[in-house]
Formats: sequence, C-alpha cells, structure tokens
Amino acid sequence: MMLKRGWIVALMLAGCMLSAAAAWAEPSGEITVWGWPTHDRGYEAIIAGFNAKYPNVKVNWIMQTGAGGCRDSLSTALAAGEGLPDVTGIEINDIGRFVMQGGFVDLLQPPYNAGKYEKDFVAYKWQQGLTPDGRLLAFPWDIGPASVFYRRDLFEKAGLPSDPESVQKMMSTWKDFIEVSKKVADPDNDVYALMQAEQIPYIYYAHKNFFDKDYNVAINNQKTLEVLQYAKQIRELGLDAKAAQLWNEEWYNMLRNGQVAFTIIGCWFGSFLKSFVDPDGAGNWGMVPVPEDPLQNWGGSFLAIPEKAPNKEAAWAFVEYALATAEGQNGIFKAVDYFPSYIPAWQDPIYQEGDPYFGGQKTRDLWMKIATSPGTPFTTPMDSVAEVAFMAEVTKMLNENLEPQAAIAAAEKSIAEQTAKDRELVLQLLKK
Repeated sequence: MMLKRGWIVALMLAGCMLSAAAAWAEPSGEITVWGWPTHDRGYEAIIAGFNAKYPNVKVNWIMQTGAGGCRDSLSTALAAGEGLPDVTGIEINDIGRFVMQGGFVDLLQPPYNAGKYEKDFVAYKWQQGLTPDGRLLAFPWDIGPASVFYRRDLFEKAGLPSDPESVQKMMSTWKDFIEVSKKVADPDNDVYALMQAEQIPYIYYAHKNFFDKDYNVAINNQKTLEVLQYAKQIRELGLDAKAAQLWNEEWYNMLRNGQVAFTIIGCWFGSFLKSFVDPDGAGNWGMVPVPEDPLQNWGGSFLAIPEKAPNKEAAWAFVEYALATAEGQNGIFKAVDYFPSYIPAWQDPIYQEGDPYFGGQKTRDLWMKIATSPGTPFTTPMDSVAEVAFMAEVTKMLNENLEPQAAIAAAEKSIAEQTAKDRELVLQLLKK
C-alpha cells in the first residue's frame, strides 16, 4: 500500500471546489451503491423509509463477491477513473489503503458538512475514516464490539455455572481464563478451549494500537508481552486446536459440535452462528467481555462517495439516512446484526431486549457497554499492513516455540519496514 503523491494535490483541489459549492436542491435521479452480501439485506430493510423521505431517488445496489470483490472492483474503477458507483462500501481491512489512496469526497466540506455528526459516533470509528491531515473520506457504519462467545453446555458438563454473570466473574483475567479453559476443554477427546491460541493477542491489535501519535511502531510494551505469554501458555497446555486458519468448514463443524469452548470475535459473529454456523445451537451459547480490557473491536465497515460519483447529491442523502439516523442504522441492525457506530441509535428499546438464541441474554446491551468501556484505541491508515506483519510473527512464535520478547522484536522490525514508505508520506501530508 503506497500513497501516490498526485492524490494529495487532487484531493486538496477537490476540497477547495466542494467548499465553494452551493447547497443542493432536493435530491433526485438514480444512484448505484456497491457492497457485498448482507449489505443488500440491510438496504432492503431501510429502502422504504429512505424513499418516504426522498421519493425522487431510486437506489440500485450491486453486490460484489464479498468485501474483497468490492475492494478489487473499486480499485480498478478508481485507477481507470470511470465506472464508479455513487456510493461504495469499504470493509475495515481495506479502509487504510483507500484513505491513503484517496479518490473520495471529503465529507467534512460543504455541502456535506458531516462534521456536525462527529460527536454522535464512536470515536475510534470516526478516526478510521479520516486521513492523517483530517479529511473524512469514509463515513462510519458499524463497529464490532468484541466478546468471548462461549459454550454454555461445556461449562455445565464441567460442573461450572454457565450464566453470563457467573462466567464473567470466573474469567475476569487471562490467568482465570486459562484456569477455566483447563476445566471445560478435553484435548484428549478433541474438545479445545480455542481454535487458535493466536486469538488472544489478535484481539488487542485488530486494526489498532500499532503506532503512537508520531506514527512510530509502539508494540514493545508490557501488555504485548503479557498477551503473547498467555497465548503461548494456551499452546503449551494443548488447549488450542492449532488450526492453520479459521473461516472454513472444519472450524464451523467443530463449533456446532461443541468441540471449541471459546471464540474471541466481533459481535457480528452472532448472526453467523444463527444463520449458517450453528443454526440449531440456540441456548448453547453465551458471551462475556474480553478479560481485563473489555474495549475491544473486531470488524466494521464504511460508506464513501467517489469524487467521480455521477450523483453526489442523492449519494449523500442515502449515506446520511442510512448511517446518521437511528431509523436507518437500526433498520440495518435488525436485518443483519451490523452494530451501529451511531450512538443515538442505541436509545431504541431493542438494545434492552433479550436474545432467545443466546438464552435470553441482553447481548445488545452488552455490546453497547463494551463499545463505551474506558480506553482510547489509536488507529492509523497503516494498521492493516501492521496487523498482518504482527500476526505472522505471533504464529511463528507459537509454531516454533520462540520467546515472546523475540517475537515482539521481530514484529516491531517487520512492521517498521513494511510501513516505512507510508509513514514517510503520512508525515509529509501532515506537514502540508
């Protein structure tokens, strides 16, 4: 990922043009929205409400082959300067490259004036859509408050209480988590605590906290050392399945068969369990916050408007309705479990309802509390590259039985090397 110097000038000129633009009239015409499967279900849920407010706008959506397919189509269209949609989805794994590359309108400029919404959004989510010099190129959609999904039935089989309150007390620290894992797992019979020991350090560095405020690599600290030590202990005790990868049928089968006690992951995984991973598992699952540091996030997405979008007026009307109104955000949330980053949406009574699949647990209330837990995650456009480099060294440490401090040093070096050009360009951009 490398920022082209020409984009900086182009984006600055575009910002000047937008700042001089007059307020728009009533939006009309057609727009095309790109996304990936599940986006369409969300849009279907809110289109009637949108058209009640904007009857003269027709919305067409095209679902690409997953978030990766959307990324590739968008990259091709941006490079060609044609064939772009009016609105596009951008997944969190790709937000850094597109923020760095540019090609999207700055939504803070008139006539968008999106800055009025900043206080209404989760801070770290808003930050991820910003360029280092403060332009908002992607508007926040959903967040993925992370929690520990656990098998209630495995707790009961081990003679332990399985209600979320008791489980949270039992696993308030990672040391406690490991002790509980020893009781609920049975490696001799292919029942494990985790599919991968890597899940513990990963959750701390999922698109965040790799750099300090000066964009220097900042992972050489006590917390990193501790979470790597815990991951290594899980591996040494034989408590993880040592899976080479997740997101395959082996993992899904082990989850639905009760062979994995814990999955540390974003809230959106609940919809995966209900729909295709374990649709018959109602009552078997519960969830609790991540031990020691509840403010963790895995996942999320954005909407952006390309500079060459054919109908920017209607595009912004759609983005604003979908993501900056409680009606839009909660309509999508009810349809596809995309947890809103728009805080006013949380006032809806649905956030206090119990979820029958999770034994009546108030999961939305839990995620809301996680999202507002103390802490200040720091995000940069370089986080996706850093994350891959970091996790490669974590996996190497586990597979080759290396010392955690050596893995940190190797990861620090790798991250610095792989992000050096981007860091230089970020610093140049900040000077401008």
